[in-house]
Amino acid sequence: MSHQMAPWVPMFIQSCKNNTEPFVSFQFATVDKLTNKPRCRTVVFRDFLFHDKKTNVLTFNTDMRSSKITESFLAPKSSNCRGNKKCETPFFEACVYFPETWEQYRFSGQSFTISRQFKEIPDDIVAKYDIFSPRFSETSDDSTDEDTDTSINDDNDKNNDINDDNKLIEITDNDERHNAENDYYPKPEEWEAELLRQWSSLSRHTKSLYRKPAPGQKLTSETSKQLDKLHRGVDGAKEDVGLENFGIVCLCVESVDFLNLKEGRGGERWVFQKTDGKDEDLWEEQEVCP
Repeated sequence: MSHQMAPWVPMFIQSCKNNTEPFVSFQFATVDKLTNKPRCRTVVFRDFLFHDKKTNVLTFNTDMRSSKITESFLAPKSSNCRGNKKCETPFFEACVYFPETWEQYRFSGQSFTISRQFKEIPDDIVAKYDIFSPRFSETSDDSTDEDTDTSINDDNDKNNDINDDNKLIEITDNDERHNAENDYYPKPEEWEAELLRQWSSLSRHTKSLYRKPAPGQKLTSETSKQLDKLHRGVDGAKEDVGLENFGIVCLCVESVDFLNLKEGRGGERWVFQKTDGKDEDLWEEQEVCP
């Protein structure tokens, strides 16, 4: 069994590097499970899952108390869905536009969330998208700390530090050390480690946002005082208090519509579609009219 980087990943990474904005923001759209109404919000791309491009999984951070969680990640009439492997995994569409290079990426697929509130990750999604354990990933010997120690949208760095040397070890059926199918997939402690990795990459100010009153809560004199103390950095709470409210939304991409309006012939457009392969990920690529 081997894991392949999707053909759109190098293109997307290059687009991130070619644009000078410190953060890559994009629109994330879902359908509210309770009302069937479409919902769209702007979020910030943080990194590839496990800081490994070969996962082909994009991530952004969220407050677990926000409406997007109840609207999109909890099954209808199921308040006890948290931690339940059988909870329905939502479909999404995301749109990233790079104004400097006139490029647009529309991603679609399924998503799930890593947090201390969602204790278990859906097994069917992990298997469907072949999300391998970081135990099978390694960094080449000639890479530097600068290449590997930060995510694409670290609060303190520009997004040109993606690890171009991050590689996933090829695993064969003859490997006696990993002969059970479940051995390929991340263990609970590895999901927890990823949660802590992305949390630790945030600035002190960004971490404080997860200690504020719940998003959408009514603004009162009390909540106003809390917000003021947070703004002045005198709320008295430890930095990691907000970790319980912190979550990572993982976007498992299965189709990409790429449009480049600066290319000749009035633009360039490619569609990438993930297909089921027996032993590895396969992607169909098709150039279409822009």
